Amino acid sequence: MKENEVIIITMIFNFIVAIMKLALGIIFSFSTLIADSIQSFIDFLTDIISLIANKIGKRRANKTYPFGYGQVYYLSNLLTGALLFLIGIFILYQFFFFEGNLKPNLTLFIFIIIVLGIKLIVVNLLNNYGKKFKSELMIEAAKESNTDFISTCVVLGIFILSALEKYLPISINIDKIGSLGMAIYVFYTSIKMIIGNVRGVLINDEENNEIKEEIIKELEKVKELNLKNIKIIKMSTYYSVFMQVETKENLTIKKYLLIEKKLKAHLKSKNKLIRFIDIEPV
Repeated sequence: MKENEVIIITMIFNFIVAIMKLALGIIFSFSTLIADSIQSFIDFLTDIISLIANKIGKRRANKTYPFGYGQVYYLSNLLTGALLFLIGIFILYQFFFFEGNLKPNLTLFIFIIIVLGIKLIVVNLLNNYGKKFKSELMIEAAKESNTDFISTCVVLGIFILSALEKYLPISINIDKIGSLGMAIYVFYTSIKMIIGNVRGVLINDEENNEIKEEIIKELEKVKELNLKNIKIIKMSTYYSVFMQVETKENLTIKKYLLIEKKLKAHLKSKNKLIRFIDIEPV
């Protein structure tokens, strides 16, 4: 599957899960499940943001953006973190003002188990293909989906405890406690995401000299090109490489493009940390 196809599939899964959670949360008056459904809607929105950012992020470097469009990934993840924070506020509001009246039943239990299975599939898809395509966006989306998976595990725990509520003190409302715990967890995740991506937007990390030396050695093997300048910038987990090369006078455009294509593929296969490569002939 291609990168965008994976994101579209996970987007469909997240939308279906969110609708099911919201509907059954309202039907069974399960406030923790309603709160969880809102987080699933954020998962859906995250996938849409990922599709847009992925298209922009792959554009070649130019005079306006000499180091490419890699920072769009930080911005999209920052937006996701901000949305999560807003969801935390909503869940906290629900904790204070929504009075749930959950009555545990087998239908609801089976539904929660099915949702957990779907979310596990989504997390694995995003993780596996995120590593395959070296996509920071997909890896971040996997983290967000994993957050949703954990929150659904909390929903299952609240459901089980609610079934045992008659054995607990009357003053304890398990459903409301679940909403509060979910709000705290969402706040923690969102703040962590915001801080990490603000750093990426504001500063460029130092170059990786080890990768630079590795690329220089590989370029020395390509007789048709002479390396004039190289810059390597860390983009979150991965690195972007920007090179200026001098070509031989008798090198045709067709042959140059073929060499460039092979060189990019070779460098990426040799070092899995390299995400983007931009080569400019001078």
